[in-house]
Amino acid sequence: MQHDIDVIDAMLGLEVAAAVAPLRNQKPDNATQLQRYYDALFDPTNASAAAFSRANRFLVAVRVASHTRSAAVADWYAGLARAEGVEEDQLERAANVDRAWTDETALGAAMRHADLVTRAPDQTSAGDLDALKEAGISPAGVLSLAQTIAFVSYQLRLVAGLRALGGAS
Repeated sequence: MQHDIDVIDAMLGLEVAAAVAPLRNQKPDNATQLQRYYDALFDPTNASAAAFSRANRFLVAVRVASHTRSAAVADWYAGLARAEGVEEDQLERAANVDRAWTDETALGAAMRHADLVTRAPDQTSAGDLDALKEAGISPAGVLSLAQTIAFVSYQLRLVAGLRALGGAS
């Protein structure tokens, strides 16, 4: 899944990406490192994908992005989820942050955790990690889930900041 395009530029759109290119070009290593991290997280090794699947990573990314109402970021990950074979009803559920994800499955636990960490990170506890393990998510899967939530949260802030600097509303 390695991308020939800069994912942040793609999320920003051509006009905003062009407007902020001089700023981003001041720190080219940052863009390169961000892209590499993105590629590693969303094109994982087989072992990492077995612990927490690409489809689930994309669904969690849609959920996290939907909390901020960032259509560009949510749409990006929804497109990747579709390409991975995720059904539209699952994508709609992931995007509907007003509806709790109550399934007693590993994905349900992951979505509840994403909601908690995104909405109220100060209310998380060790028990929340235990709930993930009880749902059948391995320690490696918990790590991949946490990395997905953290990375997408960072992307959201970066995209919002660059949009503001690029003059997009």
